[in-house]
Amino acid sequence: MRIIVKEMPYMKSVSIVIGIGAGSRYEEKKYQGISHLVEHMLFKGTRNRENTLELSKVVEGIGGAINASTSEENTLLYVKVPQKVFVTAFDVLADIILNSLMRNDDLQREKNVVIEEIRKCKDTPEELVGLLLDKIMWKNHPLGRGILGDEKSVKAISREILLSYINKFYRPNNMVISIAGKVKTEEVISKVKKYFGGMENKEIKECLPVREKQEEYQLNIKSKKTNQAHLCFGFPTISRMHPDRYSVDLLDIILGSGLSSRLFQEIRVKRSMAYDVHSYVQYFKDIGSFNIYAGVDSDRLKESIKVILEELKKIRENDLPEKELIKAKEMYKGALSLNLESTLNQAFWLGNKLLLYGKSFTEDEVKKKIEKVEAKDIIKSARKIFKKNGINLSIVGPFKEKDREELASLLQEL
Repeated sequence: MRIIVKEMPYMKSVSIVIGIGAGSRYEEKKYQGISHLVEHMLFKGTRNRENTLELSKVVEGIGGAINASTSEENTLLYVKVPQKVFVTAFDVLADIILNSLMRNDDLQREKNVVIEEIRKCKDTPEELVGLLLDKIMWKNHPLGRGILGDEKSVKAISREILLSYINKFYRPNNMVISIAGKVKTEEVISKVKKYFGGMENKEIKECLPVREKQEEYQLNIKSKKTNQAHLCFGFPTISRMHPDRYSVDLLDIILGSGLSSRLFQEIRVKRSMAYDVHSYVQYFKDIGSFNIYAGVDSDRLKESIKVILEELKKIRENDLPEKELIKAKEMYKGALSLNLESTLNQAFWLGNKLLLYGKSFTEDEVKKKIEKVEAKDIIKSARKIFKKNGINLSIVGPFKEKDREELASLLQEL
């Protein structure tokens, strides 16, 4: 088990993150959503604390907060508490990992909760459009199937399947414990040995790599009665391990992060076409995606697509002044520093680096890599990413399949 500690003696809190190297891309299709269901079930009761209420009361009753999340490649359990009750908080998280009962009655009830979560996602156009995008980008692969699973796959998961999954992946050599705050490293190591010393390692099955190469644009339209048209572009890009990832991060900031970004200024400020428009990058161990979301007036969907593609062409064609690059770098470095003032964000950052990259980075190391990026590096990344045969576009709104041909013709303009 890997342990990383950030001693912050000037803080009043301690945050603990336990990361497991398993998420939705490790799942069989017929049991899609099992990683997320396990995350839910971990909070349903242990040998020492009977139910969710007892678990939450221990932490919330001392002024803390406890939660968990599941992604494509990891599952995180975390808690943030006042420093004086660190030992109690650690005991609760360890209890959840080691002693969860996974009762069948709880499982049947929690399946209904997850199914409602799936339905909520489908009823939320901003979330649905992202799911539809992943479906065409990563077709025939777990990355394209959604973290929550679907109703059929969730219903198919039995207690035996659940326990088998936990037995496969919840192993010390597939876990990271990351702690930041007013705590001593020696105390952390002592607690980890006390609680987790009896766990046994096991060989962890690798996830399925992405092998398909996109050769032409892909368009996915979902006809739905909405007040806006929701669109999401996706372009395959590099993995998190690639040395050019900092160029892609800065490209993301320039195009769609913050009020001063190009897409926000052009689409919202100048043209008043959208309230929300932004870009974001998803990194995985072997591939990534550069995505752009906008919620726009349905009557101006075509205009919005044209404007977005025009902005991509501009940066691809050497349009990056030095002052804009400097601003993006300062924005990246400033946001990183502000984010890491929190003990919980420190624990997340350090734990995720160790879990997903196999090593940790200091804040200064990252800032130095950002400083080395030049305008030509970002333009080079833009040319590699924003290609006609790399376009994926999903749309949710009051459109029909008959609109496909006209919408597809717009994509030829990149």
